[in-house]
Amino acid sequence: MATKEVITKVWIEDGCIVCDACETAAPDVFEVLEDTCVIRPAALTPEFTKPRSGEIADAAEECPVDVIKFDVVKDETAGESEDAPSAAPQVAEAPAQPAQPEKVPAAPAPAEPAAAKVAPAKVSVAGASDPSIAALLQAATSRGGQAGIMRRQEEMPDDGAWRSKAADELPPEARQAKVMEAAQKTRKNPDKQRRAFMSNTALALGWGAFGLGAGITVGPAFARFMMPNVLEESDPRIRVGKIQRYLEMIPGQVNEDYKPQGIWMVRDGDRLAALSIICTHLGCIPNWLPNDRKFKCPCHGSGYKPDGINFEGPTPRPLERFRVFVEDGIVVVDKSKKYQYELGQWDQPGSYLEM
Repeated sequence: MATKEVITKVWIEDGCIVCDACETAAPDVFEVLEDTCVIRPAALTPEFTKPRSGEIADAAEECPVDVIKFDVVKDETAGESEDAPSAAPQVAEAPAQPAQPEKVPAAPAPAEPAAAKVAPAKVSVAGASDPSIAALLQAATSRGGQAGIMRRQEEMPDDGAWRSKAADELPPEARQAKVMEAAQKTRKNPDKQRRAFMSNTALALGWGAFGLGAGITVGPAFARFMMPNVLEESDPRIRVGKIQRYLEMIPGQVNEDYKPQGIWMVRDGDRLAALSIICTHLGCIPNWLPNDRKFKCPCHGSGYKPDGINFEGPTPRPLERFRVFVEDGIVVVDKSKKYQYELGQWDQPGSYLEM
């Protein structure tokens, strides 16, 4: 009795990349799904896997990530008996004529495996076969997978020229062999994977630090850019000095000390008023001419009397007055409140101070 190794159990570990090499090698055993590969239900029994041990072993060898595993046991096989009767027994001779041997139906010849049917290679004009077309035909008509490709690669002379070429410049056989060779090198050199992972991690951390630094630097400026521009106005109330200094002014006198703040302090009879220095024509700033006793606008020639009433030029109305009041003995001008002569507001409380 002879013995041979057979497979009684097969399974797939984590890490399948769905390359369909296993289903190509053993379609009765493996099934490729959309995101993984599984064992067909019929292949979960030893009676089913034993006759397909060779196909399962080829599938495991062709797997680029080495996730196909199986259990192997030794099985006894009976050899052919030496005393077995011949397939066609002889028939006794008849007296008249020899009897013809009985025709025994011939057993059907085993189907020739698909791998042996290789299409004839394309022939060039000179008569030599095109190696690219020959490789393509051999790959298309034979069973795919890593094991078959590697066996055919070993049978052909290898000068190493295909390793230096890009993948799109290679025929299908050499392209697949190059992919398989790279996968094998990756499995055999896990340190290279770890180095690549550490390199990528360091690169990601570097970019993250750069982004954080840029955010810290540019963030406040960007936030300020996105904020609305709000002008902070100063207090409209201006303290223009003690009341005593204005009691000493004579009627018709003009104090220009607060012209930079936009105010003329004017003694109008027994009243103290705070005039705006803005010309009511087009917004120019007139000048006080003490010798002429008038305000004169340099832009268009408008003229105003010491009390602010307009009397010459294109200006349409008198100067405006600000609210004025006394607080703790100090004269205060509130520029947020204005009074206009033409509206009859100069007689309202707050438009002047009684002196």
